[in-house]
Amino acid sequence: MKILIYDVVQKSSAPKEVKSPSLADRYNGASVTITLNQPETIDCFGIGNTDATSININGHVIALGTSPDKNGLYLLNSTITTNTITVIHNGTYMGRFAAGKSLSIGVAPSREPKFRSTQENRWTLSGQRISGAGGYVFREIDVDVRYGLNQTFLNDVAKAYQCQIGRGYPLFLMFDCETHRIPFLRFYGAMNEDIVLQSGVNRMLYSKKFTFREAF
Repeated sequence: MKILIYDVVQKSSAPKEVKSPSLADRYNGASVTITLNQPETIDCFGIGNTDATSININGHVIALGTSPDKNGLYLLNSTITTNTITVIHNGTYMGRFAAGKSLSIGVAPSREPKFRSTQENRWTLSGQRISGAGGYVFREIDVDVRYGLNQTFLNDVAKAYQCQIGRGYPLFLMFDCETHRIPFLRFYGAMNEDIVLQSGVNRMLYSKKFTFREAF
């Protein structure tokens, strides 16, 4: 899988709607220019909740996916280093926008995609099934990484933990190497626990079982 751990947009001049972890916070407009605190190397971006079908990032034009695989991680055509990100799309709004360097992490053969609901349905005494009031449906996935988390991963976590991961911000993912085993390509989801790693004995390699819960 590919994942964006450190989102450079969080430390930038971007509008608050673009940095908000809630995709319901929309930035209305077809373009935005983001000034970073310092030059950053970028090879991917994350997009959530937009009506656009294509997006232009500093001259790189990328076609966006379709529901339910639109929200998630996208790769640029090539790596760029810049302190300004210009976003132009053919829609009228977008939710969160993220950018940075993606990490490619191998996962163990066992994968657990899940389709869940928070609705509290009930049975009546006559055997009828009554739908619960409120609630929502969402996806969840468990992936197991065995000694595949290296120093680069730790460095990104250190940069992102205080202002993003530790605050429960969802992450952008892509399962481009897993499409024959996972029923979705992209994902926007939060980890359900803190990052606790199992150490490798001889090298700087760690293991962890991740559970990502879909966010909106």
